[in-house]
Amino acid sequence: MKKIPIKIISTQEPDILHVRFIPTDVCNFSCSYCFEGSGNVNKFRYPKNVDTVIKNFRILFDAYTKNLNKTKFNLMLTGGGEPTIWPHIEKFCKEIKEQHDVRITVITNGSRTLNWWNENSAYFDAVTLSGHHEFTDIDHYVAVADQLHSNGVKVNGLMLMDAQHWDKCISFVEKMKQSRHPWYIQTKEIVDSPGRGMDAYNEEQMAYVNASLKRVPDSDWIIKNFGDIRTHESVVMFDDNSAYPARAHSIIVNRWNSFRGWKCNVALETLLINPDGSATGSCQESVFGDYVPNVFSETFEQDFAPMIDFKPIICPRETCNCQPETHVTKSLS
Repeated sequence: MKKIPIKIISTQEPDILHVRFIPTDVCNFSCSYCFEGSGNVNKFRYPKNVDTVIKNFRILFDAYTKNLNKTKFNLMLTGGGEPTIWPHIEKFCKEIKEQHDVRITVITNGSRTLNWWNENSAYFDAVTLSGHHEFTDIDHYVAVADQLHSNGVKVNGLMLMDAQHWDKCISFVEKMKQSRHPWYIQTKEIVDSPGRGMDAYNEEQMAYVNASLKRVPDSDWIIKNFGDIRTHESVVMFDDNSAYPARAHSIIVNRWNSFRGWKCNVALETLLINPDGSATGSCQESVFGDYVPNVFSETFEQDFAPMIDFKPIICPRETCNCQPETHVTKSLS
């Protein structure tokens, strides 16, 4: 009999808030499988008043510390556009670390020059290089990853595996394996693009992406960075009282991600800052009742504290395909 998930328990430390920030909706790639509403939308090019943005992020972090005892902040600069295009990314990353314990990850296509990455690698604790077969210069990609690894940055090479161009994607992964340094290599299926969803993959392809980790760093690197390595991000509880430790990838691939009507701790564990500055869930649902905070607002300081309501929400969506939120603590209510 098929087991039914009834609860997801995050293994994230309770004093950590995970924040994803999309600083721009502009991208220098135009991938055919980019998710709807993303990639060169150019509606919110980037926030120009970076001092206001930095100030409001600090107010946001202070509120989470005061109300939920969050003292560490994992800040991910991520897509919707290409985050390294934001002209103020260096200033933002440098100054946001000055008053809070902030660990910064950037998810990027890696297309900036080697000199740019060498000059700015100190601002990033980790870099995920997203590989796209239509536009990625794989030689440059590998050179960037090697440079970052040499500079002490945790590097994850993530190849998006297009079922319609499978052999080319495989060739990119094999090219990554020939790099000078043994940084992480992972693969990921495409789930949001029409005609390229989970059903586009054959059995052999699914087996390949299910075993997503294709290479790990050497043992010396792992020992040195052991405290920063997580083997899984959540535990799935089932209706037969069994439990399964799982990454968000496994929850999606196994179709354990139907959470409509579940009670979800999305705003208590993670938050998305959209290109217009609004703070929501990845599904664009409000996570603070009727109030939608905006970290680009000049009146954020006086608006935020009186309106904020830290509590779980009831999931309104049939399925959750956003990896950072599938592993948020939630339960069948």
